[in-house]
Amino acid sequence: MNFLAHFHLADVSATSFTGNLLGDFVKGAELHYLPASVVTGIRLHRAIDLYTDNHALVKEAMALISPARRRFAGIIVDVAFDHFLARSWRDWHADSLEAFAGGVYASLLEEYELMPPRAQRTVSHMSEHDWLNGYARLPNIYRSLDNIAARLSRRTTMYGAGEEVELHYQALEACFMGFYPQLLTYVESIDTSSL
Repeated sequence: MNFLAHFHLADVSATSFTGNLLGDFVKGAELHYLPASVVTGIRLHRAIDLYTDNHALVKEAMALISPARRRFAGIIVDVAFDHFLARSWRDWHADSLEAFAGGVYASLLEEYELMPPRAQRTVSHMSEHDWLNGYARLPNIYRSLDNIAARLSRRTTMYGAGEEVELHYQALEACFMGFYPQLLTYVESIDTSSL
């Protein structure tokens, strides 16, 4: 899952937004230097990623991606799923996406000093350019995927991957709509005190 989904699931599970972000930025098991609430968020992030990567509907969505971009299918599907979550936000949360995003940004900025420099840069760009609300618009999905491609390699076939989302839009959306309720049920079943 990508940023918006991880933040939504952090909210559902009453775990740290910062921890759920840092799951993409902190490697290994040595997390003793972080507050316990952040460590719990990191561990939840990892559990969500493991569940997601092994789910049949996610694999079905990844199989839709063209062979030329198949090695990036996980990234493409994660970003597409954030788009579908943003587009259907009112089905998943009582607050508006704008209000939710504002709360996430404020929380992340409060714990900014806990983050490694790369995460700090991401949070700065995310809040400054309002990525979470932006995911609802397809042109921003194109831009997000191209920005990821730029960080991977100059010659990557991932450039233009937004066309994969547009080409398979309905099938990807159906996979998301089938998968996300199951992911929510999974997250709600986790005893976060044992993470």
